[in-house]
Amino acid sequence: MSRISTSLRRTLYEFRLRRRFSRSVIHGGATVDGESSLGDYAVLFRNARLICSTLGSYSYVQENTLLLGAEVGPFCSIAANVTIGLVNHPTSLVSTSPVFYDRSQPLPRFFASQNAAHESIPRTVVGADVWIGERAMIRAGVSIGVGAVIGAGAMVTRDVPPYTIAAGVPCRPLRQRFDATLCAGLADSEWWTLSEQRLSELAPYFASPEVFLTMLRKQE
Repeated sequence: MSRISTSLRRTLYEFRLRRRFSRSVIHGGATVDGESSLGDYAVLFRNARLICSTLGSYSYVQENTLLLGAEVGPFCSIAANVTIGLVNHPTSLVSTSPVFYDRSQPLPRFFASQNAAHESIPRTVVGADVWIGERAMIRAGVSIGVGAVIGAGAMVTRDVPPYTIAAGVPCRPLRQRFDATLCAGLADSEWWTLSEQRLSELAPYFASPEVFLTMLRKQE
């Protein structure tokens, strides 16, 4: 009977979740807490979890990925088994368990009456059009610039500049996706803020960043 009750509660939860974010696609097992939000046409695959996080329009999160205290921009591609907002446990306290210092964690019981001021968790920011490979881990408080690429299995502990390809443990910059002028032009264009109509008009030029910027400027 308990299994049936649990299944019914899960079904009802997913129904309410899909109604709450009716313009997004949410697969079975995905979780979005009350402090999180999804942009239009975002996709959550099976068992993806958002806790105190935002996911931008047209972005997707693959299976078993966790976003904790994260702000993810539009048009992001996040692979499976990724953790964004990885939190360090304090080693200077009596215990490293968050039940003694961080009531924001999704735990059923706490001994702390309030969060320890020095243990507040910084937000993690992922810019627009970022691609994050499978099993990558991103530390809380890190900022990943627009257009960046994070390799599979990377451990990101420092900020990653826009349009940078980075990988490794610890994660290090490998190269820029384009030359400096082109990277700056794409970042300054903020194309991800354009209307659906403008994006449809410009879509044929996405294959060439140089041509894309030329056509974008002509239409301004």
